[in-house]
Amino acid sequence: MEDQKNQNQPIPFKKASAWKKVLGKKWAFPAIYIGTAAIILAFVMWYQGSVMDTVSNMTNVTDDVAVTTPAAPETPEQNEEAVPVTSGAQPLAWPVGKNVQYELGMGYYDEQASKDEQQKALVKYGNSFYPHTGIDLKATDGKSFDVVAALAGKVTKVENDPLVGKTVEVEHTDKMVTVYQSLETITVKPGDEVTQGQVIGSAGRSEYEKDFGVHLHFEVHVDGKPVNPQQYLLQAETKNQ
Repeated sequence: MEDQKNQNQPIPFKKASAWKKVLGKKWAFPAIYIGTAAIILAFVMWYQGSVMDTVSNMTNVTDDVAVTTPAAPETPEQNEEAVPVTSGAQPLAWPVGKNVQYELGMGYYDEQASKDEQQKALVKYGNSFYPHTGIDLKATDGKSFDVVAALAGKVTKVENDPLVGKTVEVEHTDKMVTVYQSLETITVKPGDEVTQGQVIGSAGRSEYEKDFGVHLHFEVHVDGKPVNPQQYLLQAETKNQ
């Protein structure tokens, strides 16, 4: 009977005893801590790698999409030469005296013109070519002629430039200035008020355009920049006066 009782008693759980022995060691808890940290770190690295792959794929998709930057609005200065004379502005008279038969020589260098037209509007000086910033007018007989103010205004500059010859500048309203170069004589002085059609000098020669002979080089400046004079000159007027 005693043997039967012993057989019926539960056998001690040896595994639990083994764990207690292991946990009783000094190195047990540090080892468990390090092992747990390693597992967590591995998971974090795996998660970060997954996120980076996703971001990389999104970047590659973005690279394939064409992005268009909106163009900046065009300023008045950029489109200055394309704007015609306003209806309120007084047209310029051709700056040539009465009873003079004259013709248009070299024209204004227009960046919007064809290559052929641009080629015709280049001034050769020395070994270089320069854009022509005005128009040239010359008498058909090749002689000098009276140069007149294209519009009423105030004379702001009179000088003898060694390159472009004797020069007169007249200031008008609306920030416009007319420039008369290659003059032989000048009949006005700074500060003079001139009327449209008033004689201010006579056509001559210049070192810069010496191959052109006797002529008037005429420019129109608006806001300090040269523009095509022909868009401001009287279009109905013929060149034979």
